[in-house]
Amino acid sequence: MNNECSIVRDLLPLYYENMVNKETAEFVEEHLKNCPDCSSELEKLKAEKKIDETSLTERTDDAEVITGMKKKIRKKKWTAVTVIVACILIVCILIYQFPVYRLLMVAGTLSYYNSDEVAMLVSIGSLSDRIEAQSVLRQADAAFQDCKHTDAECDELYGVLSRYATPSERSASYVNYSLQLWSAHLGDTEGYIWVYYSEEAIDSNGDTVCASSRCEALWKVEKNEDGVWEVVSIREHP
Repeated sequence: MNNECSIVRDLLPLYYENMVNKETAEFVEEHLKNCPDCSSELEKLKAEKKIDETSLTERTDDAEVITGMKKKIRKKKWTAVTVIVACILIVCILIYQFPVYRLLMVAGTLSYYNSDEVAMLVSIGSLSDRIEAQSVLRQADAAFQDCKHTDAECDELYGVLSRYATPSERSASYVNYSLQLWSAHLGDTEGYIWVYYSEEAIDSNGDTVCASSRCEALWKVEKNEDGVWEVVSIREHP
């Protein structure tokens, strides 16, 4: 291999990529016309480049396939997560709206109530009914907290709800209590409210005067002449 062949073969990669000037390209082309060995080297170079380009294309295609598969997998994962979250949300809403577990909380007293009353226990009722029921709960709050009035005064002040007051005759200093609205089902002029409560009246020595723990009660309510809801009767297991 002479010096000119050496120069041309060094230039072949650049010549193939069109990275030489016009004079150099003409020099290489003139040499290739008269040199089978260098022409053969150019063909080998073209073949190698073609293989490299094919390999690169295949790798690019493979990468695109893998990327597409990853996107599909991510999409499926997000879809699965969305479905799971939606299912959990639906279950939570159903449990909130229909707290059937409360039947277990009062299982020992269920026989005292009829089927319609129990049905109202496992549905919290509409939002508007629950909002209206708050006025009744405020009346009950006042009765539960009261330990300063006599039995007769409590009857006058709270009516049916006076059963939750602690008459001053019992000498209680204060009352600890909790009162939860379980459900409210109100019509135009009457309805029913389920509540769950505990109370403990304490005297000045810190001793318990009277107490009730984890009791459920069904209140029947009616609107009075002023359009205010009042408790007119109470069903509560003895």
